[in-house]
Amino acid sequence: MAAEVRTFVVSDSGEFIPIESCGISFSRDRRIQGAIEFCVDGVQIFGRNDIDTIDALWSLILTYLEHFIAGEGGVLNFPERSFMLDLKRVSGGNVVVKFVGRDEKRTALSREKAVLGALASGAVEFFSAVLNSSPKEEWSYRRDLGAAVRLHEEYPYIE
Repeated sequence: MAAEVRTFVVSDSGEFIPIESCGISFSRDRRIQGAIEFCVDGVQIFGRNDIDTIDALWSLILTYLEHFIAGEGGVLNFPERSFMLDLKRVSGGNVVVKFVGRDEKRTALSREKAVLGALASGAVEFFSAVLNSSPKEEWSYRRDLGAAVRLHEEYPYIE
């Protein structure tokens, strides 16, 4: 069972550029749009059609994961869209991953460690790229990278 994550930034021309090569300077004051491709066992949970303010979305995902790991329930509502992500633990170390959008629902079942590891790895990749191209005084990005690294250490991503 596998989970994969890739992050893209939407350029001014509407092109999807992988985060690792976008070179955009991020700031919490800028509302840079982007998308996360998140596939679980071949099911696309969210993708390029699910655009949002990408740095806010990754920050929310990290907070959501921390609450999930701590056993707190709840769902993640995307900040600008009417999308929702929900993780539910089930038997055997598995997790049900559910996305609910305006007109669609996507659901997959996979190993919890694979899902959390993929999301933690994606967050590390995103915030590392952001800090490589953005002002170092963006303390919240450093904080989010630290949280992502801690999650990644707890749930190492294995393909």
